[in-house]
Amino acid sequence: MDTQITKTRELANFHYISLTDQGCVRENNEDYLGYFDTINGHVFVVCDGCGGLPCGEKASQTVVNSLKFFFSNFYYKDPFQAIKDAFDYAQNRMQTEEENDTNCYGMATTVVLVLIRYNKAYYAHVGDSRIYYFSHRNFVRLTKDDSYVQKLVDLGEISEEEAENHPRKNELTRVMGMKPFCKPHICKSPIDPNDGDLLLLCIDGLYNMVKENDLKATLARRGYIEDKGMDLMKSAKNNGGFDNITLQIIKFYNVDYEKTGQKPIDSRFSIKKTNSLLIILAAVVIFMAGIIFALKYNKSRKNEQKTEEITRVEFDLDSLECKDSVLKIFGLKDEDVQYEEISGKHYMSIPVKKIIIIRYYDNIYTLSKLYGVSVEKLLKVNALKNKQLEPGDEFIIP
Repeated sequence: MDTQITKTRELANFHYISLTDQGCVRENNEDYLGYFDTINGHVFVVCDGCGGLPCGEKASQTVVNSLKFFFSNFYYKDPFQAIKDAFDYAQNRMQTEEENDTNCYGMATTVVLVLIRYNKAYYAHVGDSRIYYFSHRNFVRLTKDDSYVQKLVDLGEISEEEAENHPRKNELTRVMGMKPFCKPHICKSPIDPNDGDLLLLCIDGLYNMVKENDLKATLARRGYIEDKGMDLMKSAKNNGGFDNITLQIIKFYNVDYEKTGQKPIDSRFSIKKTNSLLIILAAVVIFMAGIIFALKYNKSRKNEQKTEEITRVEFDLDSLECKDSVLKIFGLKDEDVQYEEISGKHYMSIPVKKIIIIRYYDNIYTLSKLYGVSVEKLLKVNALKNKQLEPGDEFIIP
């Protein structure tokens, strides 16, 4: 069976590739995966239905679809609580499916999940599917397997190397669907990714066939993540492909360091490497800006006037403490403002570029870059004391 590829999507601060294949031995694919843009943020999930139990394929699909429904319909300010409740909801849905179809009683699946909100990546898992993090040539496994062999490693009875070939390697101690419901392992703190960092979500059908050193080497190579994903899939199949193979790779870029508060690990190398590029880029930008300005100068006033006639924001003069301070913030003069009286109240109408509704994963920095307005001005215009935006609120772009 051919590998199923989910087309790469490029979003504000990352893009990704999803791949799944039944492998070279299995008759069907019991894995299931998904990506969802939800009110809680961007959700990635990979599930590996337990083949030794009934309805493995249905178990993995039920969990993915349940997580999609939950994150899309129930907003949480706290991402950690959102993940916890989402896993509980998915396990309840599995129980309902078992009650509706007794042939599926005892079905189970592993799951790994990543939730991206405000440029931070929260993650959780149950079972032996894994999440790896590649950053500046550092390769770290973020998850620890829920397995009998992992317990032996934790107790010091066997080494990591011995665990790779242990005869009881596939015995899991925790899965989605077990009774009573198990709690997911949720990260203690989210990841603040740097530009170029990668997250790899995968099942044992990949990492059992491709050693971790080879996983790292593939991710470390230059090139597109589509090629890296296909190379990993090809390696797993060439090495036997004894199980289903599923993976997702997420690559971060244009991450705002001021937002995350995290700089590249090797900052001296980064600065040295980029200084000359910045000088060249600045020269190109200035040259192009001059051309664009010359072409659009004659039309700019007309376009601005048209924008002003369409989008305006009103201030109640009766409750406004200082009209002049508002004009100063917007960079306007008194003649730029319209005044009117409605039902005995006096209003001041100010032209603005745009009024938008804040989405759940918008932040002040990406809006500043998108609309070319400084963070400080956006904060002043919208009377914000801090940089945290509230989803659903109207937001003024001056």
